[in-house]
Amino acid sequence: MVRMSELIARELHWVQPSGTKQYYELQAGDVAVCSLHLDSSFNSRATAVNEDGSWEFDRKGFWQRQATIRATGGMADLALYNANTWRQGGTLTLPYGRNYLAKFNFWNTQFTLNNEHEQALISITKIGGVFHYSGNVEIHSLAKNLPELPWLVPFVWYLVMLQFRDSAAAVAAT
Repeated sequence: MVRMSELIARELHWVQPSGTKQYYELQAGDVAVCSLHLDSSFNSRATAVNEDGSWEFDRKGFWQRQATIRATGGMADLALYNANTWRQGGTLTLPYGRNYLAKFNFWNTQFTLNNEHEQALISITKIGGVFHYSGNVEIHSLAKNLPELPWLVPFVWYLVMLQFRDSAAAVAAT
């Protein structure tokens, strides 16, 4: 696998190899450089693995949804994501005070993670799928030296997949 910092400005795609499994790969060409595996349809736990390490993501709450990021097997949160449903996104807060702003477009076909100055760090476009989800990824040059980049890239896709799950649940409930 390749380190995340080496993927700046490269053509990247999240793909779901099998429609029956909640397993996703970030591909650079034909090479998988990261994986994200959601445990099941009944919970929101996930594990991401790439050359830089392994992380666990989990979302809690119903009205005020929060997601945590931890190194696999670790006890300390690396960051906390607070969803803002009315603004189609949320805020990712790191322990040392840095905040990132997550934004979906109205149709949930584009997602951007911005820094506090509204500058794009990671963008995902052409998000879609019914049986196999996919999206094009761009890691912008401003993200190159971020120490959290190795888990930010899979966490962004994790948020996208949770958004699709939530949308599907809302449609099924009506």
